Amino acid sequence: MKKLFSSILAVLMLTGAFSAISAAPTASFSDVDDSRWSAASIRYAVSHDYMYGVGGDKFDPEGTLTRAMVAAVLWRREGEPEAESPGGFSDVKADEWYSEAVAWAKSAGVVVGVTADTFDPDGPITREALAAMLCRYAESAPVSVPERADLHAFSDGQSVSAWAEDPLGWAVKAGLIVGTDEGTLCPDGPATREQFAVIIERYDRTFALSYNTPVLISHYTEKEYPLVDDADFYVSTTGSDENDGTFARPFASFGKAVEAVRELKKTKAGDITVAFMAGDYGPLSVELTAEDSGSAEQRITYCKYGDGDVTFSNGMDFDGSAFLPLSEDEKYLFQAKATDNIRKADISALYDLGLTDEDIYVFYSGDLCTKARFPNKYDDGSDNLLATAVTHDDVSLEITKAFLQRKLAGYGEEQYATMEIWGHIIRGYRKDTFKVAGYDAETKILTIANPETSEFGRMRSGWAGVDGEGIDMCISNVPYELDHEHEYWIDPSTKTLYVYGPDDAYFIPGPGTMVTMDHADSVTFRGLTFRNATGSFIDAEMCHGVTLELCGFSGTAAIKGVNFHDNEIDRPMDLTVRECTFANSYGHALYVDGNNGGVDKFVKSTNVVFDNNLVRTANILYDTWNAVHFYACTDILVTHNRFEKLPRGAVSFTRSSDLLVEYNDFDSAMQNSNDGGIIYTDWICDARGLVVRYNYFGKAPTEGAGQMGLYLDEFTSGFEIYSNLFYMTGSSPAVFSLGRDNVFRDNAVIDGMCGWGTSTREEIEEAGSYEAAGAAGSWGVRYGAREWGRLFEELEDPAYRAVIAERWPEMLNIHLDPDRIDDPYFANNPVTYIINNRYVNRNGVPGYTERKYEAIYTTYEGEQACTFSENMIFVNPTAGDYRIREGVDFPDYHFELMGRY
Repeated sequence: MKKLFSSILAVLMLTGAFSAISAAPTASFSDVDDSRWSAASIRYAVSHDYMYGVGGDKFDPEGTLTRAMVAAVLWRREGEPEAESPGGFSDVKADEWYSEAVAWAKSAGVVVGVTADTFDPDGPITREALAAMLCRYAESAPVSVPERADLHAFSDGQSVSAWAEDPLGWAVKAGLIVGTDEGTLCPDGPATREQFAVIIERYDRTFALSYNTPVLISHYTEKEYPLVDDADFYVSTTGSDENDGTFARPFASFGKAVEAVRELKKTKAGDITVAFMAGDYGPLSVELTAEDSGSAEQRITYCKYGDGDVTFSNGMDFDGSAFLPLSEDEKYLFQAKATDNIRKADISALYDLGLTDEDIYVFYSGDLCTKARFPNKYDDGSDNLLATAVTHDDVSLEITKAFLQRKLAGYGEEQYATMEIWGHIIRGYRKDTFKVAGYDAETKILTIANPETSEFGRMRSGWAGVDGEGIDMCISNVPYELDHEHEYWIDPSTKTLYVYGPDDAYFIPGPGTMVTMDHADSVTFRGLTFRNATGSFIDAEMCHGVTLELCGFSGTAAIKGVNFHDNEIDRPMDLTVRECTFANSYGHALYVDGNNGGVDKFVKSTNVVFDNNLVRTANILYDTWNAVHFYACTDILVTHNRFEKLPRGAVSFTRSSDLLVEYNDFDSAMQNSNDGGIIYTDWICDARGLVVRYNYFGKAPTEGAGQMGLYLDEFTSGFEIYSNLFYMTGSSPAVFSLGRDNVFRDNAVIDGMCGWGTSTREEIEEAGSYEAAGAAGSWGVRYGAREWGRLFEELEDPAYRAVIAERWPEMLNIHLDPDRIDDPYFANNPVTYIINNRYVNRNGVPGYTERKYEAIYTTYEGEQACTFSENMIFVNPTAGDYRIREGVDFPDYHFELMGRY
């Protein structure tokens, strides 16, 4: 029954009618008045061009519905596709108005004949036959078809034909057919036109949004690249650094162009431009210092010239021809496994560039491969790996699962020498990577070789307290486990790369940062592509007025792919990143740190604009870094960007303020994270001025500890979130965790439950007193005292206090005096406003949490909930049309403006 059609929503939104019946005005029919039970559904079907009148001003609501009519409706909704095979029914002539529709429906498996070769097109369709046809149609589309209802609840349920029990049970379960007032199904009774109109409306409202993948109406339009015909210097892969840099005699390297600009600055007034001709440039390591700065009057631009890509790469590309089959002598490395899919390449040239074993990362067709590991996927829910290990002491783990015990016992010293373990803490939501010193099969104790220097430095502090809770473990960098597509292993003794799976388009990052900037101001990079680096593409310190336009950044093993950090106290950073593409970053695609050695953020402006960029598959390997992160920044605009296919979140902020996030398309984030949000903020109790509006948050998974649309973590405060669309955003569209003075209003939450985080007030009341909660180790009280205490320490600085007094004077009233716990200004009282949001869920599940947290200073006003069967909101989401349907009581949140320009 599973046919390859387009989605059910596309089917339902396309026009459908009976071409043998003439159209009538949709405004009204003389035989359908407002008191008729089906009037609203008839208006719905006619207004959507699903059905027409029968002529004049008549609809004929009680008229017979024929088998040909149903086939024609489904065919036209499907877009009038051609049949995969001829009609095949002897009673369906080739020139009838329904001929093509019936031929398609038969070839697609939607209809079957009344006999082997007849269809009976003009015959009335029974209610059970209509249910069967719709069920076959639904099963052919990518929707979830519910289990069938028990038909014995109806007095005539026993009279349902055997072949119709499942489809009619499905129709009842889906709410399409609800029975008569007498509690009967009338399975063999003829269906009428008005019944069909009612069923169509129910069909739309049951399935249209629940199983759709939204496509936004605002799409990116490629900008025309500005031509460069008057550059001061030109660079070409066929040039020479002995040349003078003219168009006829271009330079060969970026470094030579920088030297030339440095000299020209001394004599030229006005802007300076360096144009790179299309080509692939070799390893890049360029330093720009204060001598290479421009100014407001003399901007320096490095850009591409004309058509074609200008690509800088520090690594090497390996196509299929670089990979060879294994020799017979090599197959022993893989314990006699089937090795036909394993191929090898000599990467000694990468070692010659200065890479070490720890530096080498492999990308395949733009995606980061994973080192050979067991099990291949430890966090996808398919294997119950809970408590594969528990902490034993500071330097060892006790292995608790038999299959992992057997695996570790089978390794030898040569495996332990290179082996790495990835540990995923179930309760702590953290990952850690460490080396293995050895394993004792008798005691089942695995000894850690580097407990003090493991990846995140959280071995003991982060894993403490999870004894018995379980740690998922993944063994990596062992050749025996090279058995999963896109896994790789490197033999350091022979400098050979082994890859399992397709052998095409691999590239491996080379050593070092590509562009280092130190106090280099007023510089623009336009139209350049940077790829293949173990270090950052750009690492800029104390730079002002830098612009990145139409650039590409792909394939870095650095934690910070593009890294801007620190800015002068007396001037903003003025960083603009516009129309760039970021892909395949090991960690953050973009990291901006405005801290400047700890000087407070409120006394200076960072001023960063992140506009109309595409970010995908950033933070490939770990789930601890968001794609774009701002630390200690002020004055941030994130607008009209698209983020997609992100293992963790899209944008995160730490101790930042004055942020505007609007008109972004956040699609498919949080794909490999157990704790976080598409937008994540943490530890900024003293921040203010974050506005999140007119954004689309879509398709965060629901597994793990919590994937949210917005995760306003520890003590985030003073935020306003309004007019956003949240679609299937994991466990919650938004969580406010211990913060205060937040507003969540006028948002649309589609197919998702809401939760507003933990309440410190509840923890205090549960413990009996503030002191008791703190003594019991209450997370909210314990960390609340620490984090709010930091605010009070900062307020002792006169400059900081003056800013707070001017901008947010109410913050000066916040206190941690337990004797005044009922004061609204008691720091741990979460003051939050949840106002006028619309929640829409499927299958009758309430669209918002019924339990309001007992936070005494949280306000809930005007919350509304409904189900899809009660309220279909948008005109045509499949086509990206998020206009609100006429007559629907639902606010228009400027959905047409979401996403890139």
